[in-house]
Amino acid sequence: MEIDQNLIPILSIDAGRIRGIMPAVILSFLESELQKLDGPNARIADYFYMICGTNTGGLSTAMLTCPNERSRPLFAAKDIKEFYVKESPRIFPQPR
Repeated sequence: MEIDQNLIPILSIDAGRIRGIMPAVILSFLESELQKLDGPNARIADYFYMICGTNTGGLSTAMLTCPNERSRPLFAAKDIKEFYVKESPRIFPQPR
């Protein structure tokens, strides 16, 4: 994707604890729509100059931008929700 020099697209992801599922669902939908336009290999990271996050948004940011061996995003946006569902009990233990 070529970035317009007058426009710097930045994605900021904010969510606390397990609420990280909400932006994950939105990002998954967005990425699926982008794939309809630009093909199955399109990833959220292809469309933003910078992606940042706080709290669990930082986890999502890491998953969206972590490169594989070909310098492409290792995870798709749809992987984030699965990660939260599977790993949230270990990451966010509930007080007993």
